[in-house]
Amino acid sequence: MPKPDQSSPRPMEIHEDLDKYFRVLHEDPYGLENPDYDWKGENWFVAVAGPVYLLIAAGMVLASSEGLIPTLSFPAFIFFIAAAVFELLGKIFCAHLVLRYNIRINFVRKLGLRPWRKLQAFIIPFFFVTGDKILIDTMFLFSLGQLKTIATEWNVIRRQVPIFRFAFVSWDRLEDRPYSMRYDMIEDALRFLIYIPFIALVENKIVTLIPQLVNEFGDGLAEPVGLRFGKHRYKTKAIWYDGKFWNGEYHRSIEGSAMVFLVTLAVLLWFSAAFTMPQLMLALLLLPAMLTIAEAISPHTADGPLIGLLGCSFLWALPLLIWSVRLRPGLNEGCREIWPF
Repeated sequence: MPKPDQSSPRPMEIHEDLDKYFRVLHEDPYGLENPDYDWKGENWFVAVAGPVYLLIAAGMVLASSEGLIPTLSFPAFIFFIAAAVFELLGKIFCAHLVLRYNIRINFVRKLGLRPWRKLQAFIIPFFFVTGDKILIDTMFLFSLGQLKTIATEWNVIRRQVPIFRFAFVSWDRLEDRPYSMRYDMIEDALRFLIYIPFIALVENKIVTLIPQLVNEFGDGLAEPVGLRFGKHRYKTKAIWYDGKFWNGEYHRSIEGSAMVFLVTLAVLLWFSAAFTMPQLMLALLLLPAMLTIAEAISPHTADGPLIGLLGCSFLWALPLLIWSVRLRPGLNEGCREIWPF
């Protein structure tokens, strides 16, 4: 049986022969039959992370019921559950596309699923709560999101629940197996640690919203464009691969990274009303290049944290960089007129 070579330093070489790619995929679509995969690491990861997130979520519910923290938003919770169900249905549909029509997992993952999946905890609270409650609900929904990931993607559960096993096909890139769930959860945790101080300390939603949109749609386009049209490749490493830190030879492309640049331009122009003209000009001049470089130098599956750190820091500092200009309410006071919730 053909299988991805777990000991290969070039896990993305599976994409160089599409016949082999789809042969490997169809002979082990769920990634659970390869004897070279060691699942002990994932099991230990869940044994540590699961109780931590469960304790956080349960503790916040208890603290909220006792009045120790602001009341958690029930509408936000219901919307989150609905979003999770919609995500599962989307994964099932995309898994069908992958297996029925031989579409590479990377395409459906980035073009069809990633924005919806990754933005749930950070965006939903903005629709239902304001002020300090955004921080509380973001922390709560993030913890629930991590528990949802464990409940639907942990190999132990997938072996027992066919619908979860099938749905994960649309997310489980061949070059990431058997680290897919851990890669995602580690990146999510790092992104959370980057964004949560800005959510807590900066009133303006634009500061965290723009980098997230760039991350999801810019990086979301970068991989499919790079795989399909990329001719000018450069190398990067994974945080963890084959038992070693900063290991494995992955590649990106200039054509793919250009998507980050273009999406950053588009997002800034979309929210142009939030800036004064000097601020917008400086942002258009610097931020696209900064976030493109951030994506380029970040490790495989972990570009989100650096994009978030540089993007949030720049947008937070922008009024200070152009201090002599009277700033519009959009950048200083929450941008109510263009983000009305």
